[in-house]
Amino acid sequence: MSREDYCDRHTWASVGVVARHDGVGRIWECENCPVWTTETFDRAHEQAWDDTWLAER
Repeated sequence: MSREDYCDRHTWASVGVVARHDGVGRIWECENCPVWTTETFDRAHEQAWDDTWLAER
């Protein structure tokens, strides 16, 4: 598929989460072509595991 075959306007779908050396991010993939991107999560919104009700399970 050549670059000209890519969408002019992408339809994004969240397809997963990835952990990288620079943090955690969501993977977004276009539903109509092979383009994808990552959105890095903002560390300011991170909550420590021990501070969640899940840690008590």
